[in-house]
Amino acid sequence: MCFTVLKILRSISCLILFIIPACLYAEEKNPAYRSTQKYFSNLAISIDAIESVVSTDANTCVIPFTQAGKLILVQGRADSMQGNFIFDTGSPDLVLNATYFREYRITAAHDETESSITGEGRNTNRTIVGLFTFGTLDYPNKKVDLVNLGHIENSRQVKILGLLGVELFKDCEVMVDFKNSVIRLHRFNRKDRKQQTSALITDQARYSEFPFEIRESRILVKTKVATKELQFVVDFGAESNVIDSRLPQKVLDAVAVTGRVLLSGTGNKKIEAVTGNIKSFSFADRPEGTLPVIITNLENTCFGSLLCINGVLGHDFLSGYTFVFNFVKRKLYILNEDSVE
Repeated sequence: MCFTVLKILRSISCLILFIIPACLYAEEKNPAYRSTQKYFSNLAISIDAIESVVSTDANTCVIPFTQAGKLILVQGRADSMQGNFIFDTGSPDLVLNATYFREYRITAAHDETESSITGEGRNTNRTIVGLFTFGTLDYPNKKVDLVNLGHIENSRQVKILGLLGVELFKDCEVMVDFKNSVIRLHRFNRKDRKQQTSALITDQARYSEFPFEIRESRILVKTKVATKELQFVVDFGAESNVIDSRLPQKVLDAVAVTGRVLLSGTGNKKIEAVTGNIKSFSFADRPEGTLPVIITNLENTCFGSLLCINGVLGHDFLSGYTFVFNFVKRKLYILNEDSVE
């Protein structure tokens, strides 16, 4: 089977990196296939059972999630429309699927464009949602970006209303627990901000603690490849790890090549990229061993505008751990491997 790796990226929002059958794009051109009502009446993935949110108080909740491929899906509501949203820390803020919000008043940002890994681009559209809610969080009069997410829906056979980006959690601590398929969320009030302890971790001895940065609403962490310190973006919306092909040859020599894939952006242009395994990889001073990656040029992506961004950590790495991100204190906690839940 032929595969296409797709990454839709822009100067404002990074979307999803995943591997999909290339033949799906031919089917999209069929009008019957593009009929939303008919297409989604036979979805292979149903998320309707995951509407419950366990709330321990007004600021803390446990939100169950499922996965479509390697994408984390949770329930959210934009005004009267409730459905699946992708937890996507590669996006700086809330993004809505333009397919389902066509009746909203749209404003074009002419000085900003969507940009893909192949260099294609188009103008950005925005609107305002009266009320967006997720777990115990609510955001009135929320400004959002509108992007067509049909390529994700078609490849994963699931209806997607939008993406949940970093800015939504700037006052929060977020635990992503793949073992139990839940996101634990705590919103800090003014009293919480003065506390030095985590709101979600009762036994800090079970976790390793590291600092992280927020730059242009992205999570940046220090890594090491071939003894060289690098900065990677933590992107729960990326199914694969990526390393920049513009890095020094000494770093790229640390990648054992395993094959090639075809990268496709928003237009018809496609480029070939190399896949491989980093032989010795360290994350936040933790030796991690081998890391599978795609090697490609990040210059034309939304991460290209960030200084010294050398790669992306996606699901292939992140799903192996329980992470807690304290966005107020900029602290990252990783559950120690010898700890037992």
